[in-house]
Amino acid sequence: MSDRLTRRGMLAFGAAAGLSATTLAGSAHAQTTTPAPKFLPLPLAAKPRPVPPEGYILDRIGDAMYAVTAGGNQTPFVVTRTGVVLIDAPPSLATVLPAAIRRVTDKPVTHVIYSHSHADHIAGAAAFGNVFRIAHEEAARTIRIARDPNRPMPTVTFRDRYRLNVGGQHFELSYPGTNHEAGNIIIHVPQQRAAVMMDVVIPGWAPFLNWGTADSVPGILTAHDELAKLPIETFVGGHIHRLGTLRDIKDSRDFTYDLWHTTQRVVAETRITDAFAQVEPGHQWGAFKLYYQAIADRVEPEIIQRWGDKLAGVDIWTRDNATTIAVSLLLDAPRNVQ
Repeated sequence: MSDRLTRRGMLAFGAAAGLSATTLAGSAHAQTTTPAPKFLPLPLAAKPRPVPPEGYILDRIGDAMYAVTAGGNQTPFVVTRTGVVLIDAPPSLATVLPAAIRRVTDKPVTHVIYSHSHADHIAGAAAFGNVFRIAHEEAARTIRIARDPNRPMPTVTFRDRYRLNVGGQHFELSYPGTNHEAGNIIIHVPQQRAAVMMDVVIPGWAPFLNWGTADSVPGILTAHDELAKLPIETFVGGHIHRLGTLRDIKDSRDFTYDLWHTTQRVVAETRITDAFAQVEPGHQWGAFKLYYQAIADRVEPEIIQRWGDKLAGVDIWTRDNATTIAVSLLLDAPRNVQ
């Protein structure tokens, strides 16, 4: 591929991510002078799909549900007899999402379900006006503190479960407890045999860095458990290139439990006193850095050996995520993960 085409591709992707052309131009120049890092090749199931001229992929789910994917982000909507129920409104899809909705219906968006409070998923909600918005009470608390006009306060909140009925379609909202974020919910659309949960399962991929600053790593495991129980055919995870299935949920669950248990075993076998012996007396931070490095040094090659050809990105964040789990084992010990 020519340098010119590489630069054009970076600019297109960066525009979707909200990065400036100046910043990306500098990155493109750096790429031509610095050898690219070597990562494991993407498994077939994780490779990007061709993007149509419209600039986005529109997938149909069941007879009334659709998902829009562009620039590594995705969000779904359901067309009912009386209007459109939108699940999240990512600002990165601000242009393509309304266009995709207009392709399949002339009905207005009447409801927006917030999956959680993070801006990359809901900071495009204000553009849909004064619609009915639903969120978990923890998400609402975070939104209230943020005072972001692009993330309007929900109309109604719930604590454990909420059933929404709109124009003959039913939505079962449930909260498995703190996970990726306090207030991150599961949205089950039974008539479409589909479920949505953002930032927990990324079909075909290992988890992102620290599960996107997860509020609770044990909660990530619980969320996987709850998703795996649902009678669905299609899963929407919010990012990367494609939709998922129950198989993807199971693979992500197996990976996350394997990473947890492997880190747990290595933590039990690693003596922190060895790290303290290598630093100046009283240098707590230095000793803990060496301790967690020693844990990651052992966990990473095991996980890559077992999963490197099954999920994309296993070689990218496993060290960081093993460290996150090691810290969680210290702080979240009361949660008995089987």
